[in-house]
Amino acid sequence: MKNFAAAFDIIDERGCPFYKVADRMLLSDKAVSLPVGRPSCLILVRAVTELLFQLLPAVATDFADYQEAVYNCGGCTGLIKFKFGKLPDGLGEDDGDPVMSGRLDAILPAELLQVFHMHQKTGKLLLDVDGGTGRVTFREGAVIAARFEELDNQEAIYSLLSCRKGYFRFLPGLPASMMKSREIGDFMMILMEGLKRMDEDIP
Repeated sequence: MKNFAAAFDIIDERGCPFYKVADRMLLSDKAVSLPVGRPSCLILVRAVTELLFQLLPAVATDFADYQEAVYNCGGCTGLIKFKFGKLPDGLGEDDGDPVMSGRLDAILPAELLQVFHMHQKTGKLLLDVDGGTGRVTFREGAVIAARFEELDNQEAIYSLLSCRKGYFRFLPGLPASMMKSREIGDFMMILMEGLKRMDEDIP
């Protein structure tokens, strides 16, 4: 079976704060790549990744029945419409998956973690912030490792949740040796504890 890979071009834009007509998004079964040079929008990430489950059965036919379909993202103050575009050469092959990246002032660490957990992603989320580089490793949506400065696992995540500025990138895939690693704990329990600690630190 062919790997899932699709391109979408924005064909209409009405008051969207981030994206314009002709901007392109790439979607694979491992990652989302939003328009180059634009901020990352959690609402658009959700809209695009939800298409993965709808379109996955049609990958064998190159989405023939969906080529003229128009999709919407209108969960905020604006609206964009997008449809299938031409897939860049190389995508859809084993080593051609895009990497999702963006700024933390557009999507916060807690939201990022939830996206990769909800969509059962496998790979490493790297966060470049003032204190250094943090790393959160996912296997099918479960967190199996985390590191930030001198902190590991849950404590590293608790510290990363408070970051408000910086950049992130997601590198899909893990070596076989890590695919059997145990998760560091229940994802929602870790997230809720981290958010609770943040609230307690606010004067």
